[in-house]
Amino acid sequence: MDTTIKVDGIDYIFETSNNKTELKIKSESTPSKDKKPQAIKTPDVWVITRKNGVPLFALRPATGDKTFRIITAEQLYKEKFQWFEPLADSYRELIWVNPTSSVAGSDSYVAYRHFSWQKIIDFSIIDRWSISFNKGLPGDWKANDEGGAGYLMVFVDGRPYWTDGVGQIPFSVDTFKMYYKELGSKSEAIIKTIETGMQYGSGDVVGSTLDKTNEYDNFMVLRGALWASENHSLHKEIHKVTVRGFVHERTTTNVTYTQTSRSRLQNSISSEPLGKYGVWKK
Repeated sequence: MDTTIKVDGIDYIFETSNNKTELKIKSESTPSKDKKPQAIKTPDVWVITRKNGVPLFALRPATGDKTFRIITAEQLYKEKFQWFEPLADSYRELIWVNPTSSVAGSDSYVAYRHFSWQKIIDFSIIDRWSISFNKGLPGDWKANDEGGAGYLMVFVDGRPYWTDGVGQIPFSVDTFKMYYKELGSKSEAIIKTIETGMQYGSGDVVGSTLDKTNEYDNFMVLRGALWASENHSLHKEIHKVTVRGFVHERTTTNVTYTQTSRSRLQNSISSEPLGKYGVWKK
């Protein structure tokens, strides 16, 4: 199987055979007396593949990186690289996605669990007990059959993501609602959500450690909190209750969901909210 990947305006052909992918180089014949080896130019690109060699997407290496690599997604994950949060650590620009990743049944399609942002929202707005977000419990989106189902990667509206990154969003939305109801302030609720995510974002209750890294999981918690803040409002209701002949007024506070936008989930974190809420950097 041949796959064409355009890098810096040039089409390169990658051949996949026997669970291995290699770059095909067109060579030119030279006189037999010419003993100088022909220079071979490889593109500046990292091609990320399935274990069976099928190319999934490609990243642009940063200055100082090895300029040409063909590696599996599993290896890329071990090395902690990501392509969806430019201001987070270990970011590499996404420059190509295999177009067959959206074609049901194709080799690249089945590498992912497929979602829309709306489907992730539908999962996130369900009220859950905080403990349900622990590993293996119903709120654990990355393991839930309605979520990542244990896949390494998900494909959301045409773009690949690490599953554990997107899995931070339902936790973040639910946690924001809890603090918003308690504190009555969206800004304070966002900060508390980030702090809680730093402590428990791994899904471990026992033995969890404070994550003050600038890695993508904290950024995805912030994505979820920002989206929740724009799509939820606080409503207070006063109820009259008669107790032993006396009328008392009691106030109840509720967080109400009204969807206005998906942009906070779809877009990476910019410098303005990072400076305001990126408490892991302070």
